[in-house]
Amino acid sequence: MHYRRWSNTQQTRGDCVALIYRAANMVEAQLVVDELRAGGMAAHITGSYLSGAIGELPPSDVIGVWLEESRHRERAREIIEDFESSRQRPTRDWQCDRCQEWVGREFGACWQCGQPRPFDTV
Repeated sequence: MHYRRWSNTQQTRGDCVALIYRAANMVEAQLVVDELRAGGMAAHITGSYLSGAIGELPPSDVIGVWLEESRHRERAREIIEDFESSRQRPTRDWQCDRCQEWVGREFGACWQCGQPRPFDTV
């Protein structure tokens, strides 16, 4: 089930902030933010204060990931599509090429040093 919605934007501090992803839960939203940050993009989660309303409202109407700079929108879409497709495939834990840390299969970047997961470990 995809919760993406690409069209929402709002003007902030001279740049356009774009709603880039609607999440099913806070964990999924945080994983998307982490993937975007590993790709060099600033993003934040909105709706966490409304998590108590889930049940009354669909999660996709409550939890959103906003991209800080709209100029990164296309690259962010690619990262999110990779994230979603990687969640569909069974994968294994992987070892970071940079720091040799073992990283859980659900992560697209090393939590120790931030190195993105190599494509051959998916």
